[in-house]
Amino acid sequence: MILQRYQFSRIRSVVGLSLLMAITSVRAHLMVEQHGTINFANGGAFLVLSVPVSAFDGVDDDGDGALSVRELGQHITEVEQQFYSNVQLLGDRGESLPLQGLLMSLAPSDHAAASPAKQLIAFGRFAVTGAMTSLDLRITLQGKNSEEKSISVTATRDRKSQEMVFTPDRQYHSIFPATILKKSFAEQVTTF
Repeated sequence: MILQRYQFSRIRSVVGLSLLMAITSVRAHLMVEQHGTINFANGGAFLVLSVPVSAFDGVDDDGDGALSVRELGQHITEVEQQFYSNVQLLGDRGESLPLQGLLMSLAPSDHAAASPAKQLIAFGRFAVTGAMTSLDLRITLQGKNSEEKSISVTATRDRKSQEMVFTPDRQYHSIFPATILKKSFAEQVTTF
């Protein structure tokens, strides 16, 4: 019995390690630089976003414009705090909805997987209820270099999609405003 548990545990570890290695090898292709998605499903808005490292203050210790595993490890709290305050889904009254389960990963270049990364990929889930009638997405994590000044995000909900481009001059976008208003209006008409 103990031997069987050991073998099962060992198999599970090998499978987990294999998955981790596979994810690590394709991680650079997970999201195009400065692009993202926010998908509405199952009571949540699931976010995947690639953000330039230069958008974060005080985390690039050696000033090379990239983030190493060591730098990310040392500054993960600052990176998370800056992400939380600069990437927000706003509800009906302009309140910031909580971002749950934030995960961050370096996006190394295709040529040198172990080298420091110029992009950081974030994953998380915003709790969204069906009662919300309007939502706005705010992103203010544009990079310092001219080619890093815009972030494109695609929102999807019920087979509909919406493209948004966030720049220093356009940091807010309403998500599916016509759809939400039509739904809200239809609900009001049926209550009379």
